[in-house]
Amino acid sequence: MTEKLQYIINPKEQNLSIQVLVERIRNGFELQEIQEELTDDEILKYNDSIIIEPDYQRDYRSTIKDESSLIESILVGIPIPPIFLANSLLNGVQVMNVIDGQHRLRAFYRFYNNKFALEGLTILKNYDDKNYKSFDMDEKRKFISKEISMILFKDFPGDEFEIEIFSRYNKGTKPLTPQEIRHAVYNSEINQYVNRFSNKLYKEPSMYLSKAYNVTRDRIQKKKLQESIFVVLSILETGIKSEISKSPQYAEHFMKEKAELQKENFEEFQTNYRKLTLMFDSFNKFLISLSDYYEYPFSKEIYGISNRNYKFQISIAMILAAFYHKLSITIKSIDKINESIDLNLFVLYIDDFLNNSFLEDPTYSASSTNPTALISLINEADINFFLKK
Repeated sequence: MTEKLQYIINPKEQNLSIQVLVERIRNGFELQEIQEELTDDEILKYNDSIIIEPDYQRDYRSTIKDESSLIESILVGIPIPPIFLANSLLNGVQVMNVIDGQHRLRAFYRFYNNKFALEGLTILKNYDDKNYKSFDMDEKRKFISKEISMILFKDFPGDEFEIEIFSRYNKGTKPLTPQEIRHAVYNSEINQYVNRFSNKLYKEPSMYLSKAYNVTRDRIQKKKLQESIFVVLSILETGIKSEISKSPQYAEHFMKEKAELQKENFEEFQTNYRKLTLMFDSFNKFLISLSDYYEYPFSKEIYGISNRNYKFQISIAMILAAFYHKLSITIKSIDKINESIDLNLFVLYIDDFLNNSFLEDPTYSASSTNPTALISLINEADINFFLKK
């Protein structure tokens, strides 16, 4: 008896003109900026928008010379590889996430919007220094009418299959990191919130929180910053989990749980989303209040050991988030947590407490994120010591 194939997919092939692609990309950017609930007319307006930067995509890295070469290929008629898209939902709208082809699509969009002039051309050398605006009407018409091959994936059989698809289409170049794959597979509004927060910190490097979270281009591109934030969010919400031994697992469990909740009960997800983001905002205000004491609060500097090579340590971030979670249980009101803390006493307490913890125990050989050690540490913590009387 022949065993039946467990998975069969049926991707759809289609050609779209550059003009249509540009319009759908523009709609995608607009849709990602909308925070409020959409009307039915707006949902229809943004239907099939192209999300050129879904959460699992890397930052744009092409040079103007790379972009120019691509535009030259389009003008001359040299075939380019197809764009791979996947259906998804964003704010109630059916959209198309870019799996592979972000750089090609962005080059079309940028050139159409006169963001760069062509340079370094090897075939159409007389087009050097030209931008779209300087094209004559016939040249513009030919450019926007060019059709690009698209392959659209609609319904995936399951999460494990999605992981395989996203991994395979990124082999041969530079594989996706585990966190980039999580962003692709466990997609929810929480992912978009974390990306917005991360990008804001990256654009404002002078902010204290940018230093606290050690925001760098490399950490954002590899999604290490986002992974750390998901770990913090998970622990702020539910504390240290005895069944999780490695920090990335917090991110994976948390993201999967939120993606499933958004699909199964959107109203409950929205309630949870509001509470979670309020908690994270409160936690970050607490971090800012520590700026007079520490430059890098998510490092051993918080208990007197300075090492500029380790500005962000996930074990310290987990401990601070767990402290804050314990405070939230005691205080019971997110709005009142920070006003209940005596910062001077907190600084004195945390210094002594962590210096005498397993973190500085020479006989301790397990991981600094070991759940047994972390749970024991948090249970021992006397938060009443630094609460205002």
